[in-house]
Amino acid sequence: MKPAARARMTPELREIFRAAAAMTENGEEPHKHHLVPRFYLERWADHGKVLVTELGPPKKSFLLKPLNALYETDYYRVTPGAFEGGSPVVWEAWLQKIESQAAVIFATIDDKGLESLTEAELGLLTYFIGVQATRSRSFRYQSRWWMGPGYFAAFELGKPGALEAHLERAGEIATPTRLAELRAYFDAVCSDPWQVPMSPELDLKMAMDGARVVAESLRKRRFVMYRTAKPLVTCDEPVVILYESMAVDHPSYGGYDRAPIVVLPFGPHQVLAMFHPGMPVLHDPGREIRWDETLELNRAIAGNAHRSLVELSDGRLGRNLYIPDPKPPARLVTLESSKSEAGEILWMPSQRRWSGEPDAPVRPVASWWPA
Repeated sequence: MKPAARARMTPELREIFRAAAAMTENGEEPHKHHLVPRFYLERWADHGKVLVTELGPPKKSFLLKPLNALYETDYYRVTPGAFEGGSPVVWEAWLQKIESQAAVIFATIDDKGLESLTEAELGLLTYFIGVQATRSRSFRYQSRWWMGPGYFAAFELGKPGALEAHLERAGEIATPTRLAELRAYFDAVCSDPWQVPMSPELDLKMAMDGARVVAESLRKRRFVMYRTAKPLVTCDEPVVILYESMAVDHPSYGGYDRAPIVVLPFGPHQVLAMFHPGMPVLHDPGREIRWDETLELNRAIAGNAHRSLVELSDGRLGRNLYIPDPKPPARLVTLESSKSEAGEILWMPSQRRWSGEPDAPVRPVASWWPA
């Protein structure tokens, strides 16, 4: 089979292809694919287990070994022969390399502190965080949502004559058969965005490209580690953007590039905060976050989850916290253009569980925000 995807061959990429090929040749292809790294989950392990809460509805909590938590069978498997070397576990081999590097960096931070990292190590840490933002269910779902409900709404394809005009702009003839096909497609994908046809190879490319963009944005930030007075939760979407109000979006700031603060729960009593260059760092690194601030931070983290929360084995937050139902990945807002420009601007802010909720966290970790 001719490879369906090619990339500029580098020593690092060649090493990944070789590792994947060796897994396949030796009958050692991994099938239990973790949505977040196993080493990361082990940081919450107490007596060898973590408490996982599936948000449902209904909520269900389980004590699990990290090996058996937050995984999906063959989630990162690609089509055999799609990449050079032919192995279907190229994506998993790539993740294993990144995770092994990150595990060493996490251990270094535990032993010597964040400030001990070299520029190269900080770059690897930042890339690892970028990968966590794009390897996930949410990222994969968002891609399909944009090609289904998001596309349909943005181009107002539900209006009379809109599908005909859309086909004509694409150079197609709007025959009754073609219109029926297009209507059936949008009926299906607007009802269930997972029905948008995307290959695993395209998912991998978007995840890799997206991780690079996120990492480049985060690298401009100021990294500070804090301790927490009470235990932290983490989730299947552990890279969390904090806004002044988690219910409200604004066109002047948003996303990994412009958001005031991005956090990664680093352990059950540590959080890595990444401050925007324009956001002052008001407290020294290592400061302990108060119990009430930790609770608000936990609410923000829980609201970022796609499906699952993870905490210490004796934790109760997953079961007791109120966590809103998931929202569509984005919503459409029409903005007035500037005086120098005619027309309107279509803005599509992303959404998480707290978006639009009246009791959403406000200024999570109050002492991080200027008065």
